[in-house]
Amino acid sequence: MTRSVLPPSRLTAAREAYRAFSVAVDRMREGEQVVALVNPEALRSHPAASSIWLGARLTIGELARRFLPRCDERCAGVAHEAHAFVVLASISLDPAEPRRATWWEGWTDSLQRDQARRHAWYAGSPELPATPESRRLVAGTRLHRLAVTDPYWVHYDTLEQETLFEIVDGPHAGDALVTASFGLSPLLPALAGALIAPDHPPVRDPATVRRMLAAGWDAVERALPFEE
Repeated sequence: MTRSVLPPSRLTAAREAYRAFSVAVDRMREGEQVVALVNPEALRSHPAASSIWLGARLTIGELARRFLPRCDERCAGVAHEAHAFVVLASISLDPAEPRRATWWEGWTDSLQRDQARRHAWYAGSPELPATPESRRLVAGTRLHRLAVTDPYWVHYDTLEQETLFEIVDGPHAGDALVTASFGLSPLLPALAGALIAPDHPPVRDPATVRRMLAAGWDAVERALPFEE
């Protein structure tokens, strides 16, 4: 059988179909200094620190793609709900101000009323030794995704900048939880956000959590001194 070969014009078009929409995202994927696009002085003043910081952000942004397992035999007979999520490792909760009415057209009046009645928390970091028990959201806590609350801050593939959840069980049941992913969030909240995943049996495997935490903390410890 003869293998078909695309003509040069179609081959170029096929390759371009997999390229990012913007040069900034292309550079991010290639590990270049995206911050320099916004603040050129940042790269010239502290090139080594900036590279370490960006590398840590890229590592944390890749945690879900690299470590979260897909369905396997453990999923047989299990209903997969699109808005069901789970906390993979305990995270520290910081108080969050109630969100004001937003300009986003997807934020409905009913969602605004429901949110106004909830106590809101922010996923500040993975659990730390000094975190009091009252401010911990323990591993295995179930969450219900309510909305992506900053849908236009989508900078890294399909990761949203901010997501709003309802805490389903445990001492904080009924409260709201705001999580940040890659986007513009600092390193520790980004790592906390990465530890929240769509709920199905394979992600609850302790080995999955150990690998994610090891990679995430390694990235944070390398870059934290450089992040203001």
